[in-house]
Amino acid sequence: MAHETHPEVTKSEKLLDHYHEARANWATQAMEDDEFRNNQQWKRSHKKALEQRAQSPIVDNIIYPAVEQAKALLTANKPKFQSAGRDDSDTKVGRLFSDIMAYIWDISNGNVELKQAIDDYYVKGMGVLQAYSDGMADFGRGEIKMKSIDPLNLYIDPNSKDTFARDSACLIVAKQITGEQIEVMYPRAVGMLPHMKTTSGNIRYPSESREGTLDQDIGPKEDDHYYKHYEIIDRYEKVKLPYFHLLDTITGEENILNEKGMQEFIQEPAMLMENAEGIQPVTEQSAVRELMQVYEATGGVYHMMQDPQTGQPKIMPGKEHEGAIPGTETKLTPVTKEYMIEEGFIVMNEVIVDRIQRILSIGGKIIVNMILDIDEYPIVPLMNRHNRNPYPMSDVRFVKPIQEYINKITSLIIAHASSSTNTKLLIPRGSMDRKQLEEQWSKAGTGVIEYDPELGQPIVAGPIPLPNELYKNREDAKNSIYHILGIHPLSSGDPSAAPQTYKGTVAIDEYAQRRIKSKLDDIDEMLNQIGKVIVQLIQQTYVDEKVIRLMKPDGRTSEALLNRPIYDDFTKEIIGRVNDVTIGKYDLIVVSGSTLPSNRWARFDYYMQLYQAGIIDQVEILEQTEVADTEGVLERTSIMQQQQQMIQQLEEELKKVKGDLQTAERESVHDKKRVEIEKFKSELGRSSDKTAKAVELFEARLNDQLTMERSKEKKPQVAAS
Repeated sequence: MAHETHPEVTKSEKLLDHYHEARANWATQAMEDDEFRNNQQWKRSHKKALEQRAQSPIVDNIIYPAVEQAKALLTANKPKFQSAGRDDSDTKVGRLFSDIMAYIWDISNGNVELKQAIDDYYVKGMGVLQAYSDGMADFGRGEIKMKSIDPLNLYIDPNSKDTFARDSACLIVAKQITGEQIEVMYPRAVGMLPHMKTTSGNIRYPSESREGTLDQDIGPKEDDHYYKHYEIIDRYEKVKLPYFHLLDTITGEENILNEKGMQEFIQEPAMLMENAEGIQPVTEQSAVRELMQVYEATGGVYHMMQDPQTGQPKIMPGKEHEGAIPGTETKLTPVTKEYMIEEGFIVMNEVIVDRIQRILSIGGKIIVNMILDIDEYPIVPLMNRHNRNPYPMSDVRFVKPIQEYINKITSLIIAHASSSTNTKLLIPRGSMDRKQLEEQWSKAGTGVIEYDPELGQPIVAGPIPLPNELYKNREDAKNSIYHILGIHPLSSGDPSAAPQTYKGTVAIDEYAQRRIKSKLDDIDEMLNQIGKVIVQLIQQTYVDEKVIRLMKPDGRTSEALLNRPIYDDFTKEIIGRVNDVTIGKYDLIVVSGSTLPSNRWARFDYYMQLYQAGIIDQVEILEQTEVADTEGVLERTSIMQQQQQMIQQLEEELKKVKGDLQTAERESVHDKKRVEIEKFKSELGRSSDKTAKAVELFEARLNDQLTMERSKEKKPQVAAS
């Protein structure tokens, strides 16, 4: 009994056939352009015609180095992303998204993938990047990654007019893979291998049309003799689904939920508190948990009484009675958030939003059928010369006639040089032995050849010299290719176009990058578009606690901790998260021009001027240099600064000690002088005392002598009488 084909598989196959037929011409041209870039520049008929003329089908490939130079300019540095939250509450967490994007870029080898997309952009007219969630990475916790896709494997709705195919009804990625690849990439589908349809030959991928001179292979190759091949069809389609916008008027919290999330939300518990002030609804989760514990302990009715020991109020079960604190009776009624919605405490609006449905089938069997919770396609094309259809033209197609012109001129120049070294000689028939003449004519150096003048004189026929204008036209054609691709000769290191001064060279180098600015704008917008998708995928994948580490160019590492849980001290339940990236709305924008190269000398000179002006610090200027051990330099500089500060402090203390010493010496001298004065004063006092006593003694003795003299005078008078 034959197995019936799933309707979604039938739809994918029909859409793929329709899209393939509509883009057949573009795919053929894209394949030709890829061949042309890879040195397959001569058609088989042209190559055969040249060989018949004894000319070589020379290829002077200017396109390949020009494309490589453009890729080098556009991917000289990693893109830098800036992120911000749309609400004030999301601002702090929003800054983390730039670090998360840098982390995703590193684990995805973003530089390599972007370079491949830009290569396809220049050569095939379209580069493609895809963001996806790798559920098996990080030990099953999942990682967000990005990769480039061959544009010849991408099928876009022919009616699409948007440059990023955002208006496409479907995007389909189809290619052939082997059974061994299915086992590695889709291990869950291994059991379905016996029931899958095999394919023979990749009929959807265009074949080569030009002759290769190096026997090179362009595009994928399949070995149908040894491996079995299966067609994988990965279809992404925009669908309209009902979503619910919820606004909690109590807490101010907003949520957007799908039907499953809505069913879970309306069953979440809530609480009504009825007291003397009225009915108060409670929806905040931690508060509801606390009230549920009170409800279980009190039966739903409680009042407050004063604790006689502590004097603090405490909860008592039952209704309010004498001795209770008046007006404290409270009644708790458990409800659900569905009741809160019915009563209008939570406002609900049903909206219709875009979501992406993914249908993955292999060999006619459904492998994945799911709704991605994103509103933009995870596949973002980068179209070159977009003409409001999904079939852009490449730069290679525009310069192909010029390259063919260069090849033809080069072939003519080589043919002319070959003719110049093999001069033609016209001789009369039968005048001499032709074989002998050819042997003598082919020898280098001066030679003597005999001929019969009666039969006629030999005529030497040489090629006409090529005009110098031909060589100039060839160089002008080369410059025209670089001009169309937006490449300046100075950007390729051509010193002939450099000015005489250093400043002039730096200025011209900067101006040269402006010519490629249009291409850069396309790339920046493509990265912004895929950044929108990555932000949504981050919020679905990084739901657990996660630490991301980034390595900076100077060898230092930085860490960011996501979704760190906060536990309740008593119940040990999670009551919140630090740096919760699963909620909120965020914008992720690439810094314009961040991938372009910068002149190291000019950049350092510019930063040095800012440093000397005191606008920036030493750390900032070191990050702009190529110093390997930046951290060590900063550490040693810090130690030296600390030592200098210590020396300055010691010098200041020494000056202070010297000043104190001088003050002490002056005070000591003054003290000594005071002591000497006091000593002198003491000695002078003693001398004064001695003098005073001597005077007193002298006066006493003088008085005694005077008394004696007076007494002597009185005695003779007595005797005489």
